[in-house]
Amino acid sequence: SSGINAEYGDSMKVYKDPWVMMAAWHCAACQILLFFHLPTLAPFAERALDETVVWTGLALLVNTSTIIISAPPLGWLIDKFNPYLFVILSSVILPFLYMFIGPLPLFNVATSKTQVMLVLALLGFFVPMGCTPILLIMFDVYKMRNGGEMSISASNTIVSLYCSCFPLGACIGSFSAGFMSEYVSFEWSTGSLGLIFLVQSLLSFLYCWKVKGLKKQFEEERQTQEGGTVVENEVALQQM
Repeated sequence: SSGINAEYGDSMKVYKDPWVMMAAWHCAACQILLFFHLPTLAPFAERALDETVVWTGLALLVNTSTIIISAPPLGWLIDKFNPYLFVILSSVILPFLYMFIGPLPLFNVATSKTQVMLVLALLGFFVPMGCTPILLIMFDVYKMRNGGEMSISASNTIVSLYCSCFPLGACIGSFSAGFMSEYVSFEWSTGSLGLIFLVQSLLSFLYCWKVKGLKKQFEEERQTQEGGTVVENEVALQQM
């Protein structure tokens, strides 16, 4: 019974930790960008590009193929370098990239098949760049907030939370796209989402900056504890 209560307590720590939840939300927000255009891309292609559903399927195939190809090397790069840098880089590029699917009418840029296909391909690269580091960041932040320790129960909860971000973002993105299509055009809806994501980009940048300070504080506390342990061991040896 005590073991079950301890596991439950570790799981609840994950859900109650705002630092972990904010990282999870960034992953969900990236998925919103990945799924927002799916319900309305076909009617947009028919209206603006005079293309059929077959072309839309090909465009989405390019989108998903880029994800499949880019995700493994991105995982390797993120493991070798600072994962927070990849989050910041994707946060800077994604909102501006999304404004050019339509594109946003404010830019006064003509819509073309090449432009739509290129933007979808780039989305397939930069969305995984924003999502892939999140699991590592969630682990990292949780351990910093809990003295460098993480139980199996907490680890499993973090993985489950991370996995739930993908359908959450897909649900929000698809539903909001269908809702907005009743009132505004594809160009304005995707462009507006790109503008809204600028706020998420700012939040992600501030989050990474704050975590950097949290990590520095954690390292200082750990060095202090290790130094104290060394002194205690030396004193004990002298007394022997």
